[in-house]
Amino acid sequence: MKIKTIFTIVAVLAFLQLLPLPLSLFNADFKAMLLADVFGDTPSADAVKLFENFAMVVGLIFTGLIFLLIGSRSFNDEATLRRLSFLYSVIWGFCALPDLISFITNDGLAAPLPVIIMGLVSYGLLLYGSKKGTV
Repeated sequence: MKIKTIFTIVAVLAFLQLLPLPLSLFNADFKAMLLADVFGDTPSADAVKLFENFAMVVGLIFTGLIFLLIGSRSFNDEATLRRLSFLYSVIWGFCALPDLISFITNDGLAAPLPVIIMGLVSYGLLLYGSKKGTV
């Protein structure tokens, strides 16, 4: 599989994973639904502020990573693309790990299953690209 194709697929998956966070910043009903999953029906003002800050920080970090993936498509050297794919796999692995651990331990704080699966697929694709990807 071509590494540039992997970068595009992972960028799309990251966008889909990220989508609920900015939506929650602009849609009060959507934010209330996400907050109710973790904090109950009547979250405190501090919980709302914490969630808004979390959504903004994580949303902006992943937006930056999406732009890095898209920008990395401009490289044409196979060794460079494989190295970038490995480095991105490390980032995606550590991003997927907390949700996976929460899901396995069933502590109630895990992301929805589709988000966890998209994170693991992204990690697997990037790791595959670092080992067997082509230009």
